[in-house]
Amino acid sequence: MDSLCSHLQIAAANFGLTEVMPKILSCGGNIIIHLAPHPIVARVAAFTPEQDPQIGKKLEQELRVASHLHEEGVPVLLPVHFSQEGPLELDGHWMTFWEYIPQTALPFPSPSEAVNIVNTLTLAMEQYTGELPILGVWDRIHQSVTRLSAHPDDRIQRLIHKFYEIDQQMRAESQLLVPSHGDAHARNLMPSPRGWLWMDFEDVSLMPRYWDLASFVANLALFKGEQEPTFRFMISRPDIVADRDAFGFALSARILMSTLGNVDYAIAGHGDMEFACSQLELAGEFIYRVEHICKGP
Repeated sequence: MDSLCSHLQIAAANFGLTEVMPKILSCGGNIIIHLAPHPIVARVAAFTPEQDPQIGKKLEQELRVASHLHEEGVPVLLPVHFSQEGPLELDGHWMTFWEYIPQTALPFPSPSEAVNIVNTLTLAMEQYTGELPILGVWDRIHQSVTRLSAHPDDRIQRLIHKFYEIDQQMRAESQLLVPSHGDAHARNLMPSPRGWLWMDFEDVSLMPRYWDLASFVANLALFKGEQEPTFRFMISRPDIVADRDAFGFALSARILMSTLGNVDYAIAGHGDMEFACSQLELAGEFIYRVEHICKGP
């Protein structure tokens, strides 16, 4: 990490940023480094080119999508471009640069605000004409499913069985897929002085209809039940969810993806085991009920 920060200081100086003191803000899936005192952060990809030969291309795509959404009027965390366009490879790592947002306190969006925030994103994504991977974020979970295939927990095996059912239907209906953020949950909304900003566009993909809406509400509904206010607001409004079956399909798939992925990462030592176990405890029964819930009275 010290070597990376040293290389980052040198690169920043070449970009005209003086007296940079790198400050690591987080080391989750990606490493976020504030180039203090400047209002810029470096977002260092979790995967190296050896682990993912396509990482540079994916980061270029993320920057293009962020710029497109900004041009469409969607509030987003803005990329920062230096002398070169696109991501930078440094010390064996790929990274992008973004505006630094100071800690800001905002109340969690109300149901109507949440729907408006997601729908604004969805409408702008539908206008994106660049190339996107088909089922990209979903395909990544295939690796988790493979690793979990011999796990003795019956709950995991039942979820894997359901995963393959949904996977088959998704691929049979690939002509219905639409451009999506891919991971539009509330933790990918950043509170800022400008309001809520969308961020983390690394999972942009062609996904089933309602994917981003389902992504936002999936864990809210999973943990708080079918009376969760944002979930009830969504399914009670035909102008928001016109096709309840399609929404239920996306919601089931999103809960499956999140649960199996988090269990796999936690077992490997890269995730929150307590959270993953909580999801696993609830997911099977909730997915079973989703079809009934989304059909309504």
